[in-house]
Amino acid sequence: MSEKQNQGYLNVEIEAILEKKGADHFGFADLEPHQAELRDYYGADWDAYPRAISFAVNFPAAVVEQLLDAPTHTYLYYYDVLNHRINDIALSLCTFLAAKNYRAFPIPASQRQNADKLSGIFSHRIAARLAGLGWIGKSGSLIHPEVGPRLRLGTVLTDAPLQTGHPLANGCGRCKVCRDVCPAGAIKGVLYHEGQPLEDRLDVFACDRYLQEQRLSFGKRICGLCIAACPYGK
Repeated sequence: MSEKQNQGYLNVEIEAILEKKGADHFGFADLEPHQAELRDYYGADWDAYPRAISFAVNFPAAVVEQLLDAPTHTYLYYYDVLNHRINDIALSLCTFLAAKNYRAFPIPASQRQNADKLSGIFSHRIAARLAGLGWIGKSGSLIHPEVGPRLRLGTVLTDAPLQTGHPLANGCGRCKVCRDVCPAGAIKGVLYHEGQPLEDRLDVFACDRYLQEQRLSFGKRICGLCIAACPYGK
């Protein structure tokens, strides 16, 4: 079996696991061309993982739609349910890859490094964009062409020799719905460009302050208006 055939067969095996475990969308990303940028933001820990398996589970659209009226505990409940499913899928992939003597690291579905750095240990959105699952919207969310931002993402980093996909064209155009609906005024309405500083597009601290206010009034950090309002997936 040639190296290319072996890569293709490995992709097929992983796709079968993803489908069986309930992933709705998935793809494979080549991280090597972006290694310097990723190292600047996330450190050198991931240099040993040149590829990423990116997958997503759809959020119940009707549950997200309710956020246009007010925060709901139903949304928070399914947010946790989806995170548990994503982490379970990621662990299954790691077990499979380890059995084939490949390195694999599951990125937690949802986490913060600390109070000052509001991002996680690695970007699910960047992996998903490079894998061709969608593009990064003006809100900072991953926008899938069919379901928009109404999904939760998972990522497994690996050194397995996978066949990889390509990013999609950005479909946001002149739309500024997410900017106009943002109660924190955090979304600036700027199109995403590779290598662009996040602060050019999003005031993450304004978003964080608003979520803290929601915790005081509602009991939990919740908003999601930009997700509910996005025209894609409605």
